[in-house]
Amino acid sequence: MRAWSDSPFEAVTPLREVAARGTVIAAENGESEIVYECADHPGWLVKLYRPGRPAEAAGVLERLIALPAGMPAADRALVDRSVCWPVTRVVDGARTAGVVIARAPAEFSVPMRMISGSTTVRLLEVDHLVQSDPAFFARRGWEAPGPAERLSVARNLAAVGALLERHDVVYGDWSYANAFWTRRSGRVFVIDVDSCGLSDRPWVESKMWDDPRVAPGDRLTVRTDRYKLAVLILRCLTGVRGPDPEAAHAALPSAVRDGPLGRALHRSLTAADPALRPPVADLLPLLEAAHPDQFVRVPAPRPPHSPVTGTPPERATPPEHRPPPPEHRTAPPIGGAFRPERLLPVVIVACLAVLVLLAGAGLVASLFA
Repeated sequence: MRAWSDSPFEAVTPLREVAARGTVIAAENGESEIVYECADHPGWLVKLYRPGRPAEAAGVLERLIALPAGMPAADRALVDRSVCWPVTRVVDGARTAGVVIARAPAEFSVPMRMISGSTTVRLLEVDHLVQSDPAFFARRGWEAPGPAERLSVARNLAAVGALLERHDVVYGDWSYANAFWTRRSGRVFVIDVDSCGLSDRPWVESKMWDDPRVAPGDRLTVRTDRYKLAVLILRCLTGVRGPDPEAAHAALPSAVRDGPLGRALHRSLTAADPALRPPVADLLPLLEAAHPDQFVRVPAPRPPHSPVTGTPPERATPPEHRPPPPEHRTAPPIGGAFRPERLLPVVIVACLAVLVLLAGAGLVASLFA
């Protein structure tokens, strides 16, 4: 692993000394023209900027490169562990041509199954964590992240955010693609620090991340970072994406949402004045005090007609048409039973027969009289 503390470079390096290209990592990506591994210094990446970078950036970059030297040992250790901090400014004559940074450690790369069925190795971005559909992970051959991993990533991002805020470093571009994370431990590696500002920085457009209290074109500050980092933390904890960050807050379990952590994150989103947003240093202990079990959501009861099983609900029989329960049904008599109502027709027939006989006997007697 490469880190700021073991850099072999001076503060300024001529381009010719790092021009030998190894593996190309990216091209035409954001503010960089190309990013490649330096063939003469394995593990170190050369990031060359596109033309037209603001003139102020060179002076800020020089101060950023030197900043860890004056940090307390604990902060410097966090820089080495979790931040892709610039180590030297690459110059081409008088022009700042680029910067040298450490390559992300191998633990941030994971095998990923492709649609074709083959497997490749990819860096695990926070973008891969901010997902709520288990099928997203299953398609890639990954286990869905649990609450412990999500909470660890959120804590570690907040730790980096608090570090930057302590030293008045304005990141300005917290988003899905600017940090990597590891499985199980939730360790993070924050990139693109070479474009940070000190005290403030130029406005950065980022859809679904823009601070509603900052007009486009305004300078960004650590108070702006408090908003964007709170959005990122909420999305990491819940996996909920989308244009409305309050949807991610609403997806927190109620005990967390209504507790100190949920309230602090909500103030970061909604405070009318950015000065009222909680410092990242206040969010960090709340995240450290949280337990993964608090983020386990109890699934809602499954409706009778389950879309998973496709089994239709059992149709209830109206009460008036229901047969009586077995214990209330009358059992048929064994061998017959005496029922008086069955004798009435027999008695009537017998009486009529007697009357007919009497009438017949009277007629016969009158004939022989």
